[in-house]
Amino acid sequence: MQAITSWFKESFFIKRFNSPVGKVIMALLGIAVAFLTVKINKVIPIGIVGLLGGILFVVACLRFPEFAYYSYAFSIFFFTLLVRLFNLPVPLGISVEGIGLLAAASVFAEQFRKRAAFVSFWKSPISLMVLVMFIYTLLELFNPEAHRITAWFNYFRKQIVFLIYFQMSYFVLDSMDRIRRFVKMWIYVSLVACAWGIKQQYIGFSFYEELWINSDPRITELLFQGGMFRKFSLLSDPAAYGVLTASSTIFTLVLAMREPNKKKKRNLFILTVIQFLAFGYSGTRTGNLMIIAGLLMYFFLTITEKNTLRLIMIAVFAFIFLFFGPMKNSPVILRMKSTFEGTKDPSAAVREYNRKRIQPFIHARPFGAGLNTVEMEGQQYYPNNPLAYFPPDSGYLKFLLQYGWVGFALQMFLFFLVLQRGVYGFYTCRDPELKTIYIAITICIFSLLVGHYSQLGIANYPQILFYYGALVILIRLKDFDTIKPQTQNYALEQQH
Repeated sequence: MQAITSWFKESFFIKRFNSPVGKVIMALLGIAVAFLTVKINKVIPIGIVGLLGGILFVVACLRFPEFAYYSYAFSIFFFTLLVRLFNLPVPLGISVEGIGLLAAASVFAEQFRKRAAFVSFWKSPISLMVLVMFIYTLLELFNPEAHRITAWFNYFRKQIVFLIYFQMSYFVLDSMDRIRRFVKMWIYVSLVACAWGIKQQYIGFSFYEELWINSDPRITELLFQGGMFRKFSLLSDPAAYGVLTASSTIFTLVLAMREPNKKKKRNLFILTVIQFLAFGYSGTRTGNLMIIAGLLMYFFLTITEKNTLRLIMIAVFAFIFLFFGPMKNSPVILRMKSTFEGTKDPSAAVREYNRKRIQPFIHARPFGAGLNTVEMEGQQYYPNNPLAYFPPDSGYLKFLLQYGWVGFALQMFLFFLVLQRGVYGFYTCRDPELKTIYIAITICIFSLLVGHYSQLGIANYPQILFYYGALVILIRLKDFDTIKPQTQNYALEQQH
């Protein structure tokens, strides 16, 4: 038996089929696949390749925890592309969550081997509030307004995955090198999404994208607005793409403003322009407010720095050129202009009316109407509930309807703690690089919170994963501020 085992290891693992027996086996397998393809189904080779690729992916995730972590963070791009390419009825949420659980198994196994401590992580005010919101979501099971356990469970399942990802991020982002890598990876992936959106604008939609657009009149109506097709890139819809590109624009802009290396600064500015261009093609008006809010927040936090006024002046001239320059009648520019029409815009007036008429309903329900009771989810689980056909048009309002004003108050307190941690860290940190990361993340999160007013600025993939990763970075950064007070002035002089 031992001889057979040794021969097997040598033939298949050491020689890797590069032996007479291995070549015979591979030839027989090839003949078998060809026979099955002709006699049964043409997609069998694709299925075999997919199966082998899946096995290889699982092995890679288990072997390299950080690879598994980023695979989960960016798997939404792959699955969205797969669904459109093959027109498969794949549930995106469950598919992405599966990758998340695989990543968690890999990361937690590594930390268990290292005997890594994590108790201190849950002593942070931000972590505690995240845990409080998780417990509050669990208690929504007993909300008398919502009686379907399936609806609650499908919502709560996602929160479990997000909480696991939050803890997983703490384990993965345990050094400055890994934090830098997280920032770079997010910028690179955003750039890929931007490039695909720009390709859709100038080259056009691919064949399978055209099929998806025309598969449902509601999709066509959502995408074609203001005389233009809104671009969605590799994401689920133009709104998610617009929020991603707008937040990435302000993120790279802040990094560029504070980067001392001239080459890196130039590259970051180029990335900012590309991302802003891609954002415009999404037709997401909320992104305009996100960028403006981010610029104003940066202005107030760095008002004493000499480059801040220059940035604001450039931004003002850029907006004047866009709105009143030679391209002022472009559908993209006209779409941007409609952001500032206020109640003159019919859709804005309808949204304001809906918010007014739903207020008595909110006041009467301190714990909300229950999870998955609003909009499309409500139509699936509670078709007789009036909220199922109520358009919240706001991440805040949707949360308020489901969680009630008690849960909403807790959520707002969490957001306050996040911004407070970022601002406090920026002003008290001594390391210039850490100060840059502090303010870039804080401004980015602030812009997402502004965007959450009229879109799901945080709740959608992949933005929700960046949000939780950013929270961990805000918690972690203070541990890496090793510059002594007497060297602070010299470091700041080097930066400016």
